[in-house]
Amino acid sequence: MPIRFPRHLRQRALALLALALFLPVPSRAAIESPEARAVVTRFLQAVGAPLGAAEKAARARGTLSAFGLSGVFEQWTARPDRFANLTTIGPFTLRDGFDGSVAWRVDQNGKFSRRDGKDLEDAKASAWFANEMWLVPGEGGGRIRFTGRQSDSSGAYAVLEIGPPVGRAREMWFSEKTGLLDREVAKQDQRTVITRFSDYGMDGGRMRPRRSRVEVEGMSMNTITAVTESLWVDPEIDPAWFAPVERAVADARFLRGAGPARLPFRYASRHVWLKASLNGGPPEDFLLDTGASISVIDSAYAAARGLKAEGKLQAAGAGAAGQAALATIDSLRVEGADGDGVSVAGQKVAVLSLNPFLEPFFWTRVAGILGYDFISRFVMEVDYDAGAIVLHDPATFGYAGAGQAVPMTMAGNIPVVKAKLDDRYEGEFRLDVGSGSTVDLHGPFVRKNDLGAPAGAHYDVVGGGFGGTFTSTVCRMKKMEIGPYSWVEPVVILSRAEQGGLASEDYAGNIGNHVLERFKCTFDYERRVVYLEPGRRYRQHDVFTRAGFQLARFADRVVAVQVLPGSPADRAGLEAEDQVTALDGKPILAHGAEDIRRIFDEGPLGEKHVLRVLRAGRARTIKIVLAEML
Repeated sequence: MPIRFPRHLRQRALALLALALFLPVPSRAAIESPEARAVVTRFLQAVGAPLGAAEKAARARGTLSAFGLSGVFEQWTARPDRFANLTTIGPFTLRDGFDGSVAWRVDQNGKFSRRDGKDLEDAKASAWFANEMWLVPGEGGGRIRFTGRQSDSSGAYAVLEIGPPVGRAREMWFSEKTGLLDREVAKQDQRTVITRFSDYGMDGGRMRPRRSRVEVEGMSMNTITAVTESLWVDPEIDPAWFAPVERAVADARFLRGAGPARLPFRYASRHVWLKASLNGGPPEDFLLDTGASISVIDSAYAAARGLKAEGKLQAAGAGAAGQAALATIDSLRVEGADGDGVSVAGQKVAVLSLNPFLEPFFWTRVAGILGYDFISRFVMEVDYDAGAIVLHDPATFGYAGAGQAVPMTMAGNIPVVKAKLDDRYEGEFRLDVGSGSTVDLHGPFVRKNDLGAPAGAHYDVVGGGFGGTFTSTVCRMKKMEIGPYSWVEPVVILSRAEQGGLASEDYAGNIGNHVLERFKCTFDYERRVVYLEPGRRYRQHDVFTRAGFQLARFADRVVAVQVLPGSPADRAGLEAEDQVTALDGKPILAHGAEDIRRIFDEGPLGEKHVLRVLRAGRARTIKIVLAEML
C-alpha cells in the first residue's frame, strides 16, 4: 500500500520564481519555426530586455503560502546550471540544489541525500529552466517549438514547447495581448503542474512576475503561492550555496548503545508489522513501507496521543489522493521483547486517516507507517524467513551475506531497481515493502506495451490503498528477472489506474512482498544498492486465490466485498455483500485474516470449505471446493 507524499512541489514553486530573471539576446539555432521566433522576440520586447543583456546570477527572497501554512523562501541561481533553494513552511525546513554535476536535497528531518536516476534528470532540467538557458544563443542545447494558439476565459495565448537537453519539455503560454509569459505547464511523472505568473512590474531594469501560483491538477489543496519581495541581479554568490554538504543527522540511536539491532516482525496479509511506541506511549501496530516517502501517523491515533497536526494537503496513495496534515513527534521507539531496538527523535511526519481504508482488509487497526524517514537512518535487512528485521549503522556497515548486489536508484525517497518480464518487457520498478502484491504494472506501462488484454486466464480485480480503490487485471506471465535471479510463471497485476501511485509514467511498476519474500533483502540507501539473498521461498510458485473472493471486516460484521466471476466461490453461489458468519463450523471472527488467506490461497486443490452467510436476512450455506484459477 504505497503512500506517496507530494514530491518537489516546493522546488517547482521556487525554481519557477527564477523564470524571467535572465533575458539575453534571442537565439537562432534551435528555434524550429518563424512562429516560435516571433513569440520569443515579442516576449523580450515586452519585458524590456536590452539586446546583449546577460544576467549571470540572481538571488531572490520572498514569502510562501500553501497547505494552510505560511513560510519564506530564498533562492540562488547561477549560469549555466546551478541553483539552490532554502524553504521554511509550517514545521518544515527544506534545502535542495544542483552544483552542475551533483543534485542534492536536505529533507524536513535534516536528512541529506544525493539525487539520481530520474530525479537527477529533473534537477538538471530545473537548473536549465531556472537559469533561462532557452534564451541564450543556441538555446543552451535545448529546442523551442511553436505548438499553436490557445484561449480560455482569461485570454488568448501563443504556446511554445521548450525542451531542455536533459529532462522533460514544458509548455509555456505567452499572452497574445501583452507578450508576457502567463503560465507554464509541466509534467511531474503522471501529474500535470501548472504555474501561473502575475503581478508583473519593473525590477532590476526589466518587467518581472512578482507572484507565481503553482497548481497540481487533481490536487487543489496543494496549491502554492509564492511572492518575491527582494531580488538581487548579478550578486556575488558563494559557490558553497550550490555545493552538496553532507551532514550526518544525529536523531537515531540504538537502544543498546551500538548496532546492529534485531527486531521481530509479524508477517501477515503479506505485510511487515512492527510494534512501535510514539512519544513514550504503549507499543502499537505499524506497517513497514519502503514505498512511503514520508512516515505516517493515523489521524485518530495521533489525536489520541495528543499530537498536534497542522496544515491541510493532499497525499497520493495507490488508489488516488486523500487529505493529510503535518506534525512533529518527539520520539518513535521500536523495541523487541529483549530490549533490543532503536529510537528516532524529532521526526516531522504526515498525519492521514489510514484506518478507513486499511482496517477492513487487515482486520486490525494501524497506528502508522514507518517509511523513508525511519528506514533511511539505517541499513535495513528484512529477513522474511526468520520474521526479523536487522538495522545496521550505515557508517560501519559492510555486507557479509551470500546474496548478490543489485544496483538501486531512488525515486524521490523510494528505492528502484531494473527488472524484466518475459525476456522483453524491461523497466524500472519501485521496491515496495508496503505492498502485498507480486508485481503491479503501472497503467502507462501496460498501455505502452499493449498488455491490457492477456490471452490466457485472467481476472479483473478491485484493489485498494490510501486514497481509494482501483481496478486491475491479474494474470500470469512467463518469467520474471531481477539482477541475476529469475523464476517462472509470476502472477502479474496489470493496473488500469489513471491516478495515484499505480498510474506512474516514469516507472514500469511496483514490486511487492509476494516477490520480495523470496529473498532476504538488505536495503542500503546510502550506497544505492539492495542485496538479494534467496530464501526458502525463492523457488516457490506464485499463488493466486483458489477460492476467488475477498472478505472485509466492518466492526463485528464480515462481508464478501468481491467475488470473481467464474471462481469456485462464484460457482458455489457466494455473492458480493453476503455477510459471512461462520467458516467450517467456527464463528468467522474466531479466524484471523491471515488464517483465512492461507486457507483459501494456499489450501490443497480439491479441499472443501463451508461458509455460513446471511443474505437479505436469510441464512445460507455455501460449499466451496478449492481450484487453481490461474
